[in-house]
Amino acid sequence: MGKEMMKKEATDLGKNALSEEFLEHKKKKKWTDKKTGYTCFALYARSLYVTWGGKENWTWDCFKETSEENIEVAKLSHVCWLDVRGKLSMSDLSPEVVYEIVYVVKLTNNASGWELPIMLQLSLPDGRVQQRQVSLLEKPRKQWIELNVGSFQSTKGEPGEVGFEIHEHEGHWKNGLIISGAILRPKHEMTLHVTQ
Repeated sequence: MGKEMMKKEATDLGKNALSEEFLEHKKKKKWTDKKTGYTCFALYARSLYVTWGGKENWTWDCFKETSEENIEVAKLSHVCWLDVRGKLSMSDLSPEVVYEIVYVVKLTNNASGWELPIMLQLSLPDGRVQQRQVSLLEKPRKQWIELNVGSFQSTKGEPGEVGFEIHEHEGHWKNGLIISGAILRPKHEMTLHVTQ
């Protein structure tokens, strides 16, 4: 998929923002939700840990968000061990809020190797883990979709980090998945894209 196509189909991860702030050289974005006043985060692909994330397995392309800022997305060329992880400090979130985490992804028209479901996992500082499987075979192609990882409640002064990941370790080759990033937002907020 060319860079021009990526620009045209760019998703704005902070569409309902009251105020926006890019962090870590545009690897993350923080905003205040205009409906609730709660803090939200977008962790773009460059801020995530991508196993086998080198250029022999992934292509990194830039596109402009509607905010006119360039961000990078990761497009899977080929890999048999898919593992993409992110984390955020619990203290960065608004306290006493039920948050949800979604990955924003797109499948190219020629994406293949997705016969087995992928695993979505959410890990909390107290050791609790939520897991769910999602089949990408049933998902639309060539449009941004959201994969819901799970939800949790933040607690004032809670130490530690919330972790979230997509993985599929069965050892067969797959390609054509584009990862824009992950969003942490209040759960009751209206979704911006298709939600699983």
